[in-house]
Amino acid sequence: MVSSSGSSGLRAVLSAMIQEAGGRLRFRDWMEAALYHPQWGYYMAQRPRLGREGDFVTAPEMTSLFGELLALQWIEVWQAMGKPNPFTVVEAGAGSGRLALDVLTTSARFADYYAALRYVIIERSPDFQQRQKLLLEDVAASGRPVFWCEALQELDAGQGIEGVIFSNEFLDAFPVHWVEMGEAGLLELAIAERQDGGWEVVAVEPQAPLEPDYLSGLETPLPIGVRTEVGLDGQHWVAEAAGRLQRGVMVTIDYGYTGPEYYHASRLEGTLTGFWQHAQLNDPLAHPGEMDLTAHVDFSAVARVGERAGVRTMGYTTQGWFLMGLGILERLEQLRAKMAPGEALESLEKTVQRLVMPQAMGDRFKVLAQGRGVDPLKLSGFRLNDQRHRL
Repeated sequence: MVSSSGSSGLRAVLSAMIQEAGGRLRFRDWMEAALYHPQWGYYMAQRPRLGREGDFVTAPEMTSLFGELLALQWIEVWQAMGKPNPFTVVEAGAGSGRLALDVLTTSARFADYYAALRYVIIERSPDFQQRQKLLLEDVAASGRPVFWCEALQELDAGQGIEGVIFSNEFLDAFPVHWVEMGEAGLLELAIAERQDGGWEVVAVEPQAPLEPDYLSGLETPLPIGVRTEVGLDGQHWVAEAAGRLQRGVMVTIDYGYTGPEYYHASRLEGTLTGFWQHAQLNDPLAHPGEMDLTAHVDFSAVARVGERAGVRTMGYTTQGWFLMGLGILERLEQLRAKMAPGEALESLEKTVQRLVMPQAMGDRFKVLAQGRGVDPLKLSGFRLNDQRHRL
């Protein structure tokens, strides 16, 4: 694998990092720089990432129904908790801000809830944060301020959060340890520089925080040569978030699998991939700083670290079942009765189908709910098909 293009500034940074690491830079550190270098990282520089002009599209960009239904789920949590004031909703990784806008717009229709609502966005990207503030300036002008911070550590850990911490397509953007099953056990993959100026993948011994026996408990051992990923950074974030949740619910929406599905012997190349100009690329070294790099989420691991941090697993299902549990099909019927036949209605129907159908986003995306101090709350999103037993 040799990078074909990319920011010249980032290429110089990566080259220096490889030299400083003794000629072999662990892929986790490569991915961190490619995505989050302060000047040239994919998420940090000013560039289109979402929509037609970008590299990928997310559910909130497709329809406001997604945010509307999430808002109703958060209101259900607020009511079950006894209507605390303030009720904090933390959105991690808000992208363009479209989801926040839809959640807040729907929330404004419920006066008592809206008066109690405190909305906080965790956003590391200055470019995304600027776009979010521009999109949400009317909300702020209406007297309902939105608060921003760059990291979990900026939230008040002393008092703790009463409310909801949620994310949509957030954990998949954390750097991962890229690994390979060798004859003597687990190896970590690293990047070395070739004499011709390109890069190549090499295998090295794992080092902390990656443990050599991380995959030793699999029911079916992985064959020699299998490559996959370990998302320790995302798991660490979940543990930190759980520690800041005094009472309420954490909801993670992302593409991913249970552990047995993720680390199955048939998944020979893992899930690590890149998205560049709406094309999926299997070379993670291509276009550094210009391409989104992502890996699926191991929801079993996320559930485990949450349990260890004191939050109980409350539900796990597919995005399709989650949205249907929240009434997306009934909402579509209501809109059908109001909308005239035509392209707008047909587009909405196709979008809803894409969100819920198994062969589209409905099964590919999963939803995990974890909570503290909210027993025996049963979230409506999991009422039709709770699959937490599979974790």
